Amino acid sequence: MSLYASGIIRIISDPVLKSFDSGTQVANFAGGIQEGKNAKTGEWINNVIDIEVWGKSAEVIVDRCKKGDSIMVTGNVKRQDWEDKKTGDKRSKHVLAVSRFEFLPRANNASDEPAF
Repeated sequence: MSLYASGIIRIISDPVLKSFDSGTQVANFAGGIQEGKNAKTGEWINNVIDIEVWGKSAEVIVDRCKKGDSIMVTGNVKRQDWEDKKTGDKRSKHVLAVSRFEFLPRANNASDEPAF
């Protein structure tokens, strides 16, 4: 079963490009997702998800995007599992593997929305 997601993310860490011996490239960065305001407290609800972009798109993201930019993304949410080398504990996280993206204009910092 696959979980697909679409939405606007704010790039909260500069994209980093990695190249493999095969010539394949991947860009990794953290993306912020704003879920609106908490009805009880009025505080903004913010979440972070790791983002990966593969192939030629990875190079485009690294060349044209930086921390603070927003992009529209569509992709597959997947879970990565690993074992902590120091403690031996099992660890996991969710990653959004982007299959399509669109550049968005820079946000106007005069709004009342928080910056990630």
